[in-house]
Amino acid sequence: MKKILFKSGSTMMGGLEKVQIEYINFLVKQEKYQIKIVIENDNGRDNSLEKYINSNVTYLKDYNYILEIKNLRENRKKSLWSRIKYNLAITKEKKYADNKFLQIYKEYKPDIVIDFDSSLTKIIDKLNSSKNLVWIHSSIKNWKKKKSKIDRFVDRISKYSKIICICKEMKEDLINLKNELKKKVDFLYNPIDFDRIKKLSNEDFSEEDKKLLKDKFLLSIARLDCVPKDFETLFKAYEIAKKNGYDGKLYIIGDGPDKDKVEKLKEANLYKEDILLLGRKENPYNWLKKADKLILSSRYEGFAIVLLEGLCLGKNVIASDCKTGPNEILANNRGLLFKVGDYSTLAKYIISEKNKEELEFSLEEFERNRIFEKFLEILED
Repeated sequence: MKKILFKSGSTMMGGLEKVQIEYINFLVKQEKYQIKIVIENDNGRDNSLEKYINSNVTYLKDYNYILEIKNLRENRKKSLWSRIKYNLAITKEKKYADNKFLQIYKEYKPDIVIDFDSSLTKIIDKLNSSKNLVWIHSSIKNWKKKKSKIDRFVDRISKYSKIICICKEMKEDLINLKNELKKKVDFLYNPIDFDRIKKLSNEDFSEEDKKLLKDKFLLSIARLDCVPKDFETLFKAYEIAKKNGYDGKLYIIGDGPDKDKVEKLKEANLYKEDILLLGRKENPYNWLKKADKLILSSRYEGFAIVLLEGLCLGKNVIASDCKTGPNEILANNRGLLFKVGDYSTLAKYIISEKNKEELEFSLEEFERNRIFEKFLEILED
């Protein structure tokens, strides 16, 4: 029986975190593998997805350690000494996690290591007794930005046995960065449990939420992070659409570091009373099922898994033609694309009454069983 050591960052609510559950639970079911799950950060009550993992989880940094770092971060501007203490703690933090992982690696002696959040790149040279796979979840150019950081990261991932990108475009971009990786790099679309999404979409709402469902509404499900998610374009398009007769509201599901900035953008909008920030929802699918249209306005993405979730529920889906994901997901008449930042076109699409029934498409290439079959082939290669 082959031993797999699976490493990722957290069990908080997020796209990557939801996908890792699919892979973990699939591996747990395979009789020929023994799997150990290592997660870097224990976020206490925010470990909202841990309960869906069908295996025990080992955290590298316990909740008290995370809390200590958080407190130092919040107080770092109070004095020079506070800033020094925070910088020292951050320097030690990564080494602390790496050393704990290496100890587990030495004791567990895995045949295969899956670095699902590409956080082991600095210690990859020390993982010399296993086959090592690394996942890349976003465009490296958008992620690392500076050429020196891009080159350094590409050199590090070159030392893995296999590099897995989450869409074709991402794979092609990586090969363009370093052609020698052609034989090492492959892609796997994120596996999605369409049946589970459909089941969750039928869950009932609270009495308070039911009041919001009486209105027609657009829906955006996104982390509140203004640079990648481009809420400015979304709000401008919504304002234009409303001026031109659109009679629905705009609901946003998500939380994140730029919550205050998004609130300010909302307050500056002529139709601020019709824009609602609903916060984080453990089950966004019942909201998605009721939405008029799903909108993604990002400047860049990893795979934009939310678009597939919308298609699964038969929604009219509109997305920016950003790197990476939307173009592949919405190809073959599956949805509408607009240029990044083109709020005028987005507004036209919002107003458009083209019915989903008029769009004929297949999601066969995104079926999880097909993806898992390819995943097994990669593991056994």
